Amino acid sequence: MAAMILISFSVFAVVGFGHFAILSRIAPPIMKSEMSHNMQHLVLVVAIGILHALEAMVYAITFMVGQDWGLGGFKPDAPQSFMDIYYFSLVNYTTLGLGDIYPSGHLRFLAGLESLGGFLLLSCSASYLFTLSKSHLKTD
Repeated sequence: MAAMILISFSVFAVVGFGHFAILSRIAPPIMKSEMSHNMQHLVLVVAIGILHALEAMVYAITFMVGQDWGLGGFKPDAPQSFMDIYYFSLVNYTTLGLGDIYPSGHLRFLAGLESLGGFLLLSCSASYLFTLSKSHLKTD
């Protein structure tokens, strides 16, 4: 259990710090570009969406590694492919939680932190986009 806690918090921190590092590097050039405000926001929304999908992929890889190391598995039927685990990770990251695939063993702890991290980062991204939109409305 201690190993899963350490792994989970490490992935949580890496994904969180990485999110803000990447967002702070990609957003300013997009927002300073010569594109229209609508196009800037569209490009930024797509970039943030891709960033979130990649973050869920980091968790999916961690789930696969944890499964290989015997830290848990998935029920009702163990996913046989990376896409099954990535699907679970996307559903979990977005806190949708369909429940058709769910982790067992110590991987449940990672799933909980992924949901928390996904909720926080999705909320922060939405707030960031809102703040940018609001600042552009003032300048128009």
